Amino acid sequence: MPKILVKDFNLEYTLLCGQMFRVSRAGDWYYITVRDRIFRVRQSSKNLEFQGVDKKFLVNYFALDEPYQTILKQIEKDPHIRRAIKKYHGLRIVRQDPWECLISFICSSAANIPKIKLNLEMLSKSFGKRIELNGFEWYSFPNPGELNYYEKIVQAKTGFRAIYIKNANDIVSEAFLMSLKKLPYQDAKKELTQLAGVGDKIADCVLLFSLGFTEAFPIDTWIKKILQKLYFKNQVVSSQHLRNFGLTYFGRYAGYAQQFLYMLARESVADSRRGAKSAKL
Repeated sequence: MPKILVKDFNLEYTLLCGQMFRVSRAGDWYYITVRDRIFRVRQSSKNLEFQGVDKKFLVNYFALDEPYQTILKQIEKDPHIRRAIKKYHGLRIVRQDPWECLISFICSSAANIPKIKLNLEMLSKSFGKRIELNGFEWYSFPNPGELNYYEKIVQAKTGFRAIYIKNANDIVSEAFLMSLKKLPYQDAKKELTQLAGVGDKIADCVLLFSLGFTEAFPIDTWIKKILQKLYFKNQVVSSQHLRNFGLTYFGRYAGYAQQFLYMLARESVADSRRGAKSAKL
């Protein structure tokens, strides 16, 4: 089984921090689907064992070539983010397939992670092909132009998002998505938000998680709450104000700060729920 030595990397935090959805666990292996391939990976101590892809793919996908310590130094602005970095050290922003990432986050509109996973699984079953690795079966993700039956998109329980998925399928190409990488952040975001159903948050997620714009700072419910709690003393501030704060305060690698804070926000809610349950007992 091939393996690579890794430093400053935590597989679990990276896969479970809400940036990707086509992940399944079997024992200590994580199976990940990227378009038409499955690969599996597990971490033991400082090594990553993997199957189904080569080392070059894995290094790029998990951004193992990023200057991680430099990134942390640039975003470590205060005790709040320092605490999040310490707790979730090794979390990386992956380099997803842009098309799959776009459809994933269109599905994320007004939805939770289990719902997003369900939508993507059903779309893949309806429009993709069966693929297999070591007895683990899944479905490939359809290419641009292949999500071409509106009724089947609706049957994938996508709800109001169905029309946006069909629209993206009809007008978005691989070439368009790749061309965004050559643009400045704000220009690339403007291009994405021209798509029906793609607002600031979805555009920022696509830019951050698949196109290399590490300054993108998506604002969802989790991030809004944690920023208001930690940085604005529970003031009610607009999403745009919070977005501008994140980009200005954390700078070039604001997206990494966003992910660390997202994990901290989820931890805070989980702790509150455990506390409430204990109080009832």
